Amino acid sequence: MDAESRQAMADVMNNPAMVAMVGPIIGEDNFTVGAMYTTMMLVFTALAIIVMNIMFVVRHTRADEERGRYEVLRSLPVGRLSGLAATLISAVIVNAALGLLTGILLFVAGDYSMSFSGSMLWGALLTSVGIVFAAIAALFSQLCSNSRSAMGYSFAVMGVFYMMRAIGDVSVPVLSMISPIGIIIFAEAWVSNNWWVVPLTLLFAIPPTLLAFRVNLKRDIDQGIIPDKQGRASAGKLLRTPFGLSLRLLKVSLIVGLVTIFCIAAAYGAVMGDVDGFIESNEFYQALLSVAEGVPSAMLFAGMINFIMGMMALIPVLLYVLRARGEEKDSRAELILAGAVCRKKYLGSYVIIGFVSSVLLQLLTAFGLWSVAASVLPSPEDFPLSDVLIANLLFLPAIWVVVGLTVFLIGFIPKLTSLIWLAYGFVFFMGMFGRMDFLPTWVQRMTPFHFIPEHPIQDITVLPLIVLVVIAICFTAAGFVGYSRRDITG
Repeated sequence: MDAESRQAMADVMNNPAMVAMVGPIIGEDNFTVGAMYTTMMLVFTALAIIVMNIMFVVRHTRADEERGRYEVLRSLPVGRLSGLAATLISAVIVNAALGLLTGILLFVAGDYSMSFSGSMLWGALLTSVGIVFAAIAALFSQLCSNSRSAMGYSFAVMGVFYMMRAIGDVSVPVLSMISPIGIIIFAEAWVSNNWWVVPLTLLFAIPPTLLAFRVNLKRDIDQGIIPDKQGRASAGKLLRTPFGLSLRLLKVSLIVGLVTIFCIAAAYGAVMGDVDGFIESNEFYQALLSVAEGVPSAMLFAGMINFIMGMMALIPVLLYVLRARGEEKDSRAELILAGAVCRKKYLGSYVIIGFVSSVLLQLLTAFGLWSVAASVLPSPEDFPLSDVLIANLLFLPAIWVVVGLTVFLIGFIPKLTSLIWLAYGFVFFMGMFGRMDFLPTWVQRMTPFHFIPEHPIQDITVLPLIVLVVIAICFTAAGFVGYSRRDITG
């Protein structure tokens, strides 16, 4: 991509919707490859690092305590804070190694604009934001009495900080400064290389770390400051079914996922009020609109957001389905299936929750985006709810294919279920960069999202959507067959 093309991309990205999505343009006057990479990838890479840290810390603190491992460790001559301290030290080491490796690889693979100092700063930013959310996850692991709640609250905080960054980058800069996800953008890697941002970001980790250790000293083993709600003396009719049990186990995660997705979509909708004014002053966008004649500008910008929101919604959906494998690994599924419980009904309860939640998440994405955008747009009639709903619901067949693949792995290759996250990364990468010229067409077609039309810019072709649904059904059905025949292993 030459300098002129990069500058044209900078003009494309310099709009409220894109700024809210990825952050402000870095080095707009000289949009080098390094500046372009930082602008487009820093926030989303940071989110991936955050998710990794939350899962890592909760897995080795609250989850280990639930499984009885922490109690075994405490029976040895070790300090009360040793488990939490070891987890946080491990998180620091992992983040530091990941940041160092990322910096070296970026410098080796980058062009002349991606200097060694800027590459190492990029890695240091990922390290710092990872450590911050490792501390936040450690705090909720002490406050909550189970790993589900700890993970749910941690992801909710991530969503809040992301929304603060989105709103701050568009209209209220102070919100970006008090968000660990937003402040890393001020480093301007490969442009200004502001190293002072790294220690400033790490300051966010100090309060939750101190509070986590304080709470760990005061609370009892297997207990939390936020206790589980006391249930009834006898289980209700729904709880006596596999679906009711699965719904009970996933209740907190479901609520957190639905609320977070709606709030993020609403945050995107809040920054779409200045879209028309920006296009009127931008010749590049006027030319773009002439290609998509008759399509309102707000719908064009919404099309950029829909894919990102669809990928965000896919994360909780996969977590809901993978809970079936998690219960099996912890030997709890074996106890349930030892009774008069059908395997297909047991697995089906998690699969049903996954498929239904995917529909709910897409609906909430559409309603969140439309409800706020319609109130700030000068011409709300150019942003009809029907078009927004269709544009988001069209992603469901592609989402279902990934869910079906997850069920297939659970049924036939349970030890490799974690590979679904590798597939998720590939789908995300192809969705972001698949239309660039450096990838052949056959590679672009390896992701189901490639066949989803961008409504209302593109005409809706029903046949590819039907094929995706059939593929999802085949994957899911095969997964049920495999699960009903294989051994249940703890």
